[in-house]
Amino acid sequence: MPKIPTPYNDFRLSKGYLLVEVLVALALFGMAAVYLVDGAFVAARFTRHMKDTREMEQDLLWSRSQIFSEPDYEKISEGGDLETLTLGEIRWETEVELSSVLDVYKVSLRIEHDGSEEFGIEAGERESTIHLLRPTWSKHGDFASDRAELLNDKRDKIREMKEDRQR
Repeated sequence: MPKIPTPYNDFRLSKGYLLVEVLVALALFGMAAVYLVDGAFVAARFTRHMKDTREMEQDLLWSRSQIFSEPDYEKISEGGDLETLTLGEIRWETEVELSSVLDVYKVSLRIEHDGSEEFGIEAGERESTIHLLRPTWSKHGDFASDRAELLNDKRDKIREMKEDRQR
């Protein structure tokens, strides 16, 4: 039996696409492009933020190393100012305490920084604590008597340990 031509059969035999198929493909392509471009912008912002944070942390490390490398107790206890690249001008102050270990001092550092609009860093504060071995600080009047007392306590402890071993 011969096939009767109908508009539907003729359409199916043609080699083209429906307008709806083309529009659906364009819509899918457009949505994919929007998500890809948005993802690229998010990645760029994140990379910039990480770079700024890394530069800020490097400035903090540098400033701490500059401050803690100072051997003079008077200069450490006075505090001061430093100029940094990303944090702007910083003001710092310390609090120094004698630890339970001879000539080791607990130094609490507080840094206030102005920030930088160029790097997108807001003004703020940072605090850190470090233990420093500074035998020269023991000569200072603030620590001389405390150090002598600590030294006597350590000598007594050593004497007690020797006596316990001899028994």
